[in-house]
Amino acid sequence: MAPDAGRRDRRREGGSLEAAVGLGVGGGPLMPVPADRRWANQGGASPSAGGRLAGALSRLAPQGGLLRSSAILFFGGSLARAVGFLFSVAAARLLQPGDYGLLAYGLAIVGFASILITSAPSGLAAFLARYQGNPRQQEIHFSNWIAVISVLIAVSAILMLPIAAIARLSGAMLLGIIANLLGLAVLQTYREAQRGLERFAAMVIFYLLANVIQLVAVIVLALLGQRSAALFLTVYGLSSLAALAVVQPLAPLALRFVRDTVELQHMIAVARFIQPLVLQTVFFAVWIGADLILVQRLMSSDAAGNYAAAKALGNAVYLAPSAVSGVVITRVSRMPEISIGAFLLRVMALGTAVTLPLLIVFLVLGQQLTALIFGNRYPHVSDPLALIAVGMAIYGLYLLLSGAWRGMGRLAIDAWATGAGTVMTVGLGLVLVPRIGLIGAAGAFSAGSVTQLLTIGAYTLWALSNRPTSRLDEVMATRERRTDG
Repeated sequence: MAPDAGRRDRRREGGSLEAAVGLGVGGGPLMPVPADRRWANQGGASPSAGGRLAGALSRLAPQGGLLRSSAILFFGGSLARAVGFLFSVAAARLLQPGDYGLLAYGLAIVGFASILITSAPSGLAAFLARYQGNPRQQEIHFSNWIAVISVLIAVSAILMLPIAAIARLSGAMLLGIIANLLGLAVLQTYREAQRGLERFAAMVIFYLLANVIQLVAVIVLALLGQRSAALFLTVYGLSSLAALAVVQPLAPLALRFVRDTVELQHMIAVARFIQPLVLQTVFFAVWIGADLILVQRLMSSDAAGNYAAAKALGNAVYLAPSAVSGVVITRVSRMPEISIGAFLLRVMALGTAVTLPLLIVFLVLGQQLTALIFGNRYPHVSDPLALIAVGMAIYGLYLLLSGAWRGMGRLAIDAWATGAGTVMTVGLGLVLVPRIGLIGAAGAFSAGSVTQLLTIGAYTLWALSNRPTSRLDEVMATRERRTDG
């Protein structure tokens, strides 16, 4: 199944948004027909609203199948995230608000503890895409990346012990966090490898399966009378390993770990390359979890439960631009530098067009949505939702520029922009949360998003005026010179 999907993903000529949806969901053969011809074949009938939207997005999107691949990531990823959101809703309903706040607190700690693990695989996709058509080079990079990630898993597990002591975690919560470290390593590595191979359908199928497993597992456990934050946290982490056990025998990853290709110099080159990613992950972990942790520490567990529920719902706003960003990384890694500026203009226009509709829905109907989804158990969940949604939308646009610079191997700006946003969110949060509660936390989060976008936007304008070049080949050339020496 996945190999066929991967071949279909690489058919880039032409195509409409409807065709992309058919590929991403139906999985059947793709035979793109221009929109104007489809309408003409309908006897001159005027296009539907969906057809007009597809045509408009097709004109905005850069050539090269970006819209089609983004649609696969968006619709497949949205379905997976919807199932993941159902896990959040199920956990919120199955646990008491205090326990749900503890679960969210544990996941925030996982964000800190998994800094090395989540950052390491992120550079793999760009190298695999850069060497498309050269399986030998791809397996060399894959094998050395796996070696580095394995070392980082061991280091992260050791570092988790003092973190657990500082956070006053129980033994069960500690085991749950270690399970999440293993699960994150599997999830991130598998997804980045498939992204680099541009097998986007296989990538989202794995993600969807992992989320289905965790949802079904917590429901079954609840029916058996087992309801605790630590148990749900453990299930959340192990779901990726269970998904890999199912997927790998049926649709093996088209890359092999070749022990003989693992070299210390290559591993050192990988470690040097991901250093800015580690710094960015540190800043991101602080930024994305700081508002919730401040609410937990400065208010109460019930307030943290309400805020966590609002943030889980607000995540939906940046799904579409995040999908586009996932394709941008691989496309930019192979693109001539002279084309970057025009490409980014169209990508930003596309990202804005796909972000605004859902943002408007959250701003207008946020209170009704929260009442429908969460009921009366979380009476304050709608209070911070509008500000959170705005922050997520702005962050989605930031991801488009971040993906482009990652695709060119220029990782430092992502780290510095995220760091600037982190300082803004933490600083404002310390001032606003004690004074205006959940609204203050959401305002601090959104201010951090704005800071990140302004920072990377300024860098983009400066870099484009100086004709930026890719640093991917430069990194490997440095490794080869060291080896020869």
